[in-house]
Amino acid sequence: MSILTSPRGKVEVVHCRRTESQDIFCIKTLIRKFTQKLFGRLNIIYLLEKANLAVTVCNDKEEIMAHSIFVDYPNWNVAKQDNWIPVFRELDKEIPCTPLNTLFMHFFVAVDEYATGCLKEIIRTVFKAVPELYFIFLIVPTYLSLG
Repeated sequence: MSILTSPRGKVEVVHCRRTESQDIFCIKTLIRKFTQKLFGRLNIIYLLEKANLAVTVCNDKEEIMAHSIFVDYPNWNVAKQDNWIPVFRELDKEIPCTPLNTLFMHFFVAVDEYATGCLKEIIRTVFKAVPELYFIFLIVPTYLSLG
């Protein structure tokens, strides 16, 4: 359990858990236009079925505050699912990423005022849950700013 504070001073006690199928409706309510620009129009059910790991952040009332999906290949078609390592080696030969120690964030949504804190909590949880994990990549189109 962690405590998140919004920029307006509101405090929420949150915890992370694996995503369950009944969370989909609440996750869809968190999707904004910026989410679609950042990750594209996605079929959340399909992506959850393909996910290596999906994490949901809930508050003490079990309301969903954030959600993220991780898969073991890049999104945005930057490389083929089974042949992405050479593309990353071209970018930086020093990064020893492999399919066994790397995940790619394919989707993230959160309650706006808690997004940063929720993302930190998700990343912390993912690295604890998967000890072999060294890298998490977020690939976004070059024309977008993360703010």
